[in-house]
Formats: sequence, structure tokens, C-alpha cells
Amino acid sequence: MNHADIEALYPLLQDSEEVPRHSADLVDRARGCFLGQLAGDSLGSLVEFRSEASIRSQYPDGVCHLADGGAHDTIAGQPTDDSEMALILARSIIRTGRYDPAQAAVAYARWFDSGPFDFGNTTAQALRPAVAALRRGEDPAAVAQTACDSASPNSEANGALMRVSPLGILAHALMPARAADLARGDAALTHPHPVCQDASAAFVVAIAHAIGTGSDARDTYSFVKDWAREPQAAGSEPARSVHPAVRECLEMAATTPPPDFQHQQGWVLIALGNAFWQLINAPSAEAGICDTVRRGGDTDTNGAIAGALLGAVYGAEVMPRQWIDTILSCRPEQGRPGVHRPRPKPFWPVDALTVAQRLVEAGSITSRRAFTPLPLAPGPRYT
Repeated sequence: MNHADIEALYPLLQDSEEVPRHSADLVDRARGCFLGQLAGDSLGSLVEFRSEASIRSQYPDGVCHLADGGAHDTIAGQPTDDSEMALILARSIIRTGRYDPAQAAVAYARWFDSGPFDFGNTTAQALRPAVAALRRGEDPAAVAQTACDSASPNSEANGALMRVSPLGILAHALMPARAADLARGDAALTHPHPVCQDASAAFVVAIAHAIGTGSDARDTYSFVKDWAREPQAAGSEPARSVHPAVRECLEMAATTPPPDFQHQQGWVLIALGNAFWQLINAPSAEAGICDTVRRGGDTDTNGAIAGALLGAVYGAEVMPRQWIDTILSCRPEQGRPGVHRPRPKPFWPVDALTVAQRLVEAGSITSRRAFTPLPLAPGPRYT
């Protein structure tokens, strides 16, 4: 897709001069969520796919400083596919004024058509045909259905979980059942396996609860664990049970981190389990993100997911200044000195604070609307 076209559709946001309609603390938690995602992603990209031993040998004090280089030779603070997809999801929500799964599918297809320097196999399997449908001029619902029809039914990869934090911000004023429905619908576009859908649901429910209520780490963990045991129905639909593997992952997270980050890297339950382990055990957002990255494996994705959850609880104010300043000045522009992975402006994180605030504002409107999901096949129910 032409870069000028995608930049016109999803422009960078200007700082708003309007007086915020929400509490400063709530907006700070939303910003913390998005900054945590971006920081964890960029830190993790410095050591992606390496072993814990290899990382410790080069970084004995941990990977805690955003810098140029890494697996993809990016500039400091530059998103990889994890946060590029989160950014395009956020911009789609802001553009539409709500979460629309068809518009999200179109946004993901446009991202894939923009030539990203990294992407997962499961994501590509769904989005390549969606790009073809978009180029044929098919409408958004058809593009979304093409993605769903092409998606792997067997993959338990982390590609849906890594992008979904904007839905947690949006859902801050929703009941957990509606927040979970949004998350499952988004995962179904590319990662329809029930484990992937329910991992996204638990993650979004946790982020939304933390941002909306200001609950601390233990209360947030207890809330999502109780929700997973006894999920509530959304509207007239029967309650959908949470997959046993996701429930077990949440239960174990309080006391046990994932045992192996290397040999099953990319598995959604490693990322989910680690995020909740860090939530309960890390003394701060910074410590939890840095500890996640030092464990090796799929470090950018694990870092992004843990960072979003931790940021939603601890807020932006406690994030290291070096992270914030680096992210908000990161411009991977063609021809700029030191830029080896130039990307269109919608994938720059320079307006992250405004994006988070606009998602909060959209969430207040969404809470007053009915959600109409795509007519996809219903998920299974577990006993």
C-alpha cells in the first residue's frame, strides 16, 4: 500500500488542548499501558530469540535501556510488529470512534500491505488473503471474513495477544463480558484457536479493570482469576466458559513463572503466564519488563504483553524518563540518519500519549453503545 495513503487514513494525532473529561489518574494508567507495551517491545527487540544465558553475558545488569540495534537493526524506541499492530488497531478505533472488527481487519491488512520488517506466520496466513481481498475492492466485512476463513484453526501463537492492549484501554468502562467479547472477536480474525481467544479475553479484562478502577496488582489478578472461573454472560447470550488451559495458566501465575521461554517461544500461554507472574511478583513496572526481557525467547512480544499489563496498573508517571523521552521522539523516517527500518508514520510511537487518551475517550462512548460482532461461528463452552 502506498505510504501516503495509509498516512492519510491513520494520521498522527496532535496534542489536544481540550480539558480531559476523565480523571488524571485514569488517563495516566491508560498511557502507562500503551507506553509499557511500546517499551517492552523495543527493549525486547534488542535481544529477540536469544537465550537467557546469552542475554546475561552481554547485559549482566539487565536490558533496561532503549537503544539502537537489536534483531531488526531498529532505532531506539521503534516498534516491531507487536506494537505496530497495536498502533494500527488504536488508530482504527480512533478513526471509527469505536471498535469495529471489520475495520480492524482492514487496518491489519493495510499494515501487512505496508511491508513490515517482521511478522508471525500465523498472522501472515490470515492477512495475505485479506490483503488480496482489500486490493480487489471488497468491503470491510468481506475482508474480515477472508481473514477469518484463512486463519489457522490450530495455532496457539501469541500474535493476537501482542496487539490487543488498545482494546483494554477502550474497554475501561465496559462490563467484563463485553470486554471479553471484543477481545475474542479481534483474536478470531487471525488466531481463532480458543486458547488464543480466551488469552486475549483475560488480558483485556485485566487491563480494562486496572485502568477503570485503579486496582492494584493483587486485586487486578484476583479479579481476572475469579472472572475466568465464573465468566458472566453478555446480554442474552449464555456465558462462554474460559478454556481450561487459560484458567490453569492464570492460576499458576501467582507462584510459578513459565518454565521455558526458549523452546516454545511464541506460545501464547508463555506470554500470558509471564505477564501475570510479573504482575504479582515484580516490585515495579520497570522491574517486571526488564525481568521479562532477560529471560530470553520471544522477548519483544513477551515484553510488550507484560509491559501493557504492568503499565495499566502502575501508570505512566513511574515509567523511566529515558523510555518515555525515547519513545515520544522515535521517528523511523526514510532518509533520517541512523534509520535502517523506515516505516510509515502510523507506525511511529511519537503520539502514544495522545493515542491512549483518545482511546479512553472512545471507551466512554463505546460503553453506551451496543456491540455488534461479526457473524462468526460461536466458540466452544468448557466444563
